[in-house]
Order: sequence, then C-alpha cells, then structure tokens
Amino acid sequence: MGLLFASALWTIAWWTLSWSSVPILSEYSFFPLWLGYILIFNAVSEILFRDSLIRRMGGWFVLLFLVSTPLWWFFEWLNSYLQNWHYVFLHSISPLHYVIQASIDFSTVVPAVLSSTFLFFRLLEARRIGKSHPVAIGRPWLLVAAAIGFASFYLMQAFPRETFPLAWIAPFLVLEPFLYISGLPSLLGQIAKGDWTLTIAVMTATFCTGLFWELWNYYSLPKWYYTIPYVDFWRVFEMPILGYAGYPFFGIVVVSYSIAVLSVVRWNLIALLTHRFGERFEHDEFRLIR
Repeated sequence: MGLLFASALWTIAWWTLSWSSVPILSEYSFFPLWLGYILIFNAVSEILFRDSLIRRMGGWFVLLFLVSTPLWWFFEWLNSYLQNWHYVFLHSISPLHYVIQASIDFSTVVPAVLSSTFLFFRLLEARRIGKSHPVAIGRPWLLVAAAIGFASFYLMQAFPRETFPLAWIAPFLVLEPFLYISGLPSLLGQIAKGDWTLTIAVMTATFCTGLFWELWNYYSLPKWYYTIPYVDFWRVFEMPILGYAGYPFFGIVVVSYSIAVLSVVRWNLIALLTHRFGERFEHDEFRLIR
C-alpha cells in the first residue's frame, strides 16, 4: 500500500508539473510521469495478487525500457510517410537534443503497456474471461498474413492517406506468424489452445494506457497533435475518437515485439504474463527451454 501511495503522489506531482509552465520541469515531465504510471500498475498488482511484473523480472525489468525506444522509433519512421501526428515544443531544440529527449520518453511505452497488461490479465483470468475451444491455425494462412504485412509497408509509403490504419496492423501480421512458426511463445499460440485471455487483456490494457497518453498530452508542452485523413472529427483530447481504435492493435504489436526481443535473452514473456506462481519462484521458471 505504501508503494501505491508514494507512486500516486509522484504521478500527481508530475502531472501537475506537466500542465504547468514551470521552466525545465514541465518540459521534461514525460518520463517521470509515465514512470509513476508504471509503478502504480505494479503496486496495484502487488496489492491485489501479491505479484507484479516488476517482482517477476527483478532487475531485468529495466530491459523493457531499453527495448521500448527502438520500437517507437520504428513508428516514427512510419509516421514520416503517414504524417498522422506532429510534435510541438515550447521552443526550438537541436536535432541531437530532440533524439535524446525523445528516446528517453519513448522508453516508457513497453513497460507501461506490459505492466498494465499484467494487471488486466489477472483480473480477466479470475473471471475466466477469454476461455474458448482450441483453434486450428494453418501454416498457409500464416504465410498469407505475413505477405500482407510486408506488402502493407510498401502501401503505406505509396498511398499514405488511404492506408494509414495499416501502421497498427502490419507489424503483428509479420511478427505473430514468425513467432508461431518458429515455435516461440506467441499470442497465436495462446489462441490455438483456445485461450484468448491474454489477447483481450493486452488490447484492453493498451486502450486504457492510450487514454492516459492522450489525457496527459492535452495541456502539456512538448505535446503532439493529429492530422488523420477522413476521420478527423469528434476529438477526445487531441485524438479523433475513431483513432482510439488503433490502441488495442498497437498493444498486440507491443507484446509480439517484446516476445521476439526478450527471447534473445531467453525470457518467456508469455510465461511472465500468464503463469500463476506463489510468492516464491525462480526466474528460471520464466526462461525459454529449447
């Protein structure tokens, strides 16, 4: 309870600063504010389940910050063609300053999504939400999905106004078939067993995370705003209301990407998020056995 109280106070303080005009502090509030969000979700998990993603990963949790930055730079590359979001700064900064500050801020994306996914999975699992019959997944369909994913990257460059939603779909159309066919843990692997719980959890958790991204962005500087073709109406904060539909699919990308990256250091992300253990466990229980 103490961690939750301290994390909440920390988050409220940085939220206040991010919407203020306090020199320097308001400009660099994004990382500490989202660190508070991450700690809050882990603290709530500890209170409800005496377990959390930080507890399970220990010092390795820092790795999530490191792998997060290149993921969002990938989406920045896509946006260089799509031009769906744009940044506003309080004053002009150098390109090097921008890269450093942005990289630090981008580092919070993966730990925020996975920490909230951990909590939402526990809540859904307790109610046995997402249990179904096994699903047969044919290899030919996986190859078709991957081909569509790869083709989508070309289409986004050639026809950005018409294909911008593919930014949130194409990556997992490539990643999930690769993970499943290679025998690595995957969301498709869970679905094949008839278990949709983790997929529902990550989509719900990322939608929740997205609401806070947009809320905290609204009065902040630096900030971002959107220019989205065809659906640029009924804004909730800066985001057009239909734009929120992208967040659940982005969550799938985050999990698929994280599975692939963590497998390099032998961590099984599916086990980290889904397996039930008591208060005492060995980290080897979350290692890939190949």
